[in-house]
Amino acid sequence: MSKRFYRPELDALRFFAFACIFCAHMPLTAHWYQLIRESGTDGMCMFFMLSAYLIVSILLREREATGTVNWKAFAIRRILRIWPLYFAVLFLGVALRRFWPNSYITPRAVIGFCILLGNLVISRRGWIMGPLAPLWSLSVEEQFYLGVPMMARTCSRRTMATICGVTIIVAYITLFSLGSKNIIPVQQVWTNSFVQFQFFAVGCLLALWMHGRQLRLSSPFRIMLAAAGIAQWLVANGVFHLHSYQMGAANRFQLMCGYALLLVGTTMIFLAVINAKWRIPHAIIYLGKISYGLYVFHAFFVYLIFYPMNESSPMHYFQSHKVVGIVLSFCLTVAASALSYHFFERPILKFKERFETIHTRPA
Repeated sequence: MSKRFYRPELDALRFFAFACIFCAHMPLTAHWYQLIRESGTDGMCMFFMLSAYLIVSILLREREATGTVNWKAFAIRRILRIWPLYFAVLFLGVALRRFWPNSYITPRAVIGFCILLGNLVISRRGWIMGPLAPLWSLSVEEQFYLGVPMMARTCSRRTMATICGVTIIVAYITLFSLGSKNIIPVQQVWTNSFVQFQFFAVGCLLALWMHGRQLRLSSPFRIMLAAAGIAQWLVANGVFHLHSYQMGAANRFQLMCGYALLLVGTTMIFLAVINAKWRIPHAIIYLGKISYGLYVFHAFFVYLIFYPMNESSPMHYFQSHKVVGIVLSFCLTVAASALSYHFFERPILKFKERFETIHTRPA
């Protein structure tokens, strides 16, 4: 077995990505919060870039250690990591639809999510899934996993970089095409696999570039880099309306410029954190460790607290005490994710280690 590949600072970055998404789903209506909500959604782009970086880094190390990439073992590892919790949450949401109208999901949508095409369901039918809506991103990730092991196994690093470059070009051709239609940006564009693949492509390029390297940057420069990245997120959403629910809110110029800013900003935030020698609190690292559970569970508690099942529900208290409700939903999300990790995910992760050539973070 090769040495364990683990970057604790990336667990902190995972939690940052989740925190952004959590803020995006808070039911605050203040005008000043609108831009924060829309920009927080972009934490999903960080998850995509981070996932690609880690996967490709591991596959490159596996190819160096063994001379090849075992794509069957890779598929088993991904299935064991993603599918158990994904389908458990999906079936929980389906079960709740009989008692909780806010979690309604059509049988056709269930089939779409079961075959990991949930993003296409939302693109065609709209955001009708309630607390199950965050599962769309897992479909995009699984679509990415279909091709990356064979690419790492058969292609040289230069060819892999070329494929990533072509993927980015295809993303902007897609944006140009979508921008010529009367579409809803947060529905048909945001959930489009080809649009989101640009973040995976840059994650792959970063893995190729940093393979065997350490990024040595001063702490002040890293802070400025992160601040500049966040500023680009804010500009991308404040100026170009990437997450608007209004039909035709963004034309092709706005989409292409906005997503270019979003891509550069996400890359800058990533570079600000990777290989950083900061002392990260153990609590933040732990929250990054359970971030998968945080992501798939948080919408359930947000809906439970802020969108009660009936008029007589005591949860109506939080309509006028939203800060209390936000704190409670976060605490319940952490508690559920911790229980899920230790009693459901962790045993599966330990079994997954049998299929690892390159050890990653210990379960």
